[in-house]
Amino acid sequence: MNILDRLARRIQAEGLGKTIKYLGYAGWDGIKSSLQDAILDLKYSGRLLTGHLPTAYKHLGANDVYHTEYSAMSIIFNQVTITPHDVLVDVGCGKGRVINYWLSQGYTNKIYGLELDPVVAQETAEQFGAWANVTILPGDAIKNLPQDGTVFYLYNPFSREKFYNFESHITKLAHAKTITLVYYRPKSLHVFNNGRWHIRLIDFDQDLGIHQWGRLNKYHKLAILTPVN
Repeated sequence: MNILDRLARRIQAEGLGKTIKYLGYAGWDGIKSSLQDAILDLKYSGRLLTGHLPTAYKHLGANDVYHTEYSAMSIIFNQVTITPHDVLVDVGCGKGRVINYWLSQGYTNKIYGLELDPVVAQETAEQFGAWANVTILPGDAIKNLPQDGTVFYLYNPFSREKFYNFESHITKLAHAKTITLVYYRPKSLHVFNNGRWHIRLIDFDQDLGIHQWGRLNKYHKLAILTPVN
């Protein structure tokens, strides 16, 4: 269905006035988000990190690279406490947008980005060359899990099958210390329903009051996981 057909169906279903209101709201929201994304992308990466990047490693359990919007990150990371002693890990960092956000918040913590694709990992490492606290580790994220990591961010970097392997390894790491998993759009959350994790599932609409307006709701559910002691 093309955009004109969708527009006609919306007018028919919701009326002209409500459709005009929606278009204005959606247009302004899109402009505002795009400007914010562009400013932070260029400041910390020196390039625009738009679109998604199809992976060549699906056979290894990797998913395509998608970017979390900065407007979502400010909400996501308000749900967890990050101390100066935490070690931050972006599991499947792609081009580094989450790391950009952490840097924009003034964090001087040790930061790791884990990226399977060697070309993407190299480009991302180069763009953070001036930041001594940022390390990009190329290769399998599960094998490269930093032993000193305490806060791990995930935006569905793996296939559901590979998430079982990840859960097994991160559970072993959690035996030695308290860690927090920040899992956005948690499609494989069932993997953690095994009695080893406290799970706080957050719906942006119901729990945070960020209401959907038509099809505009750009936020996904969020899971905050901590190990059961």
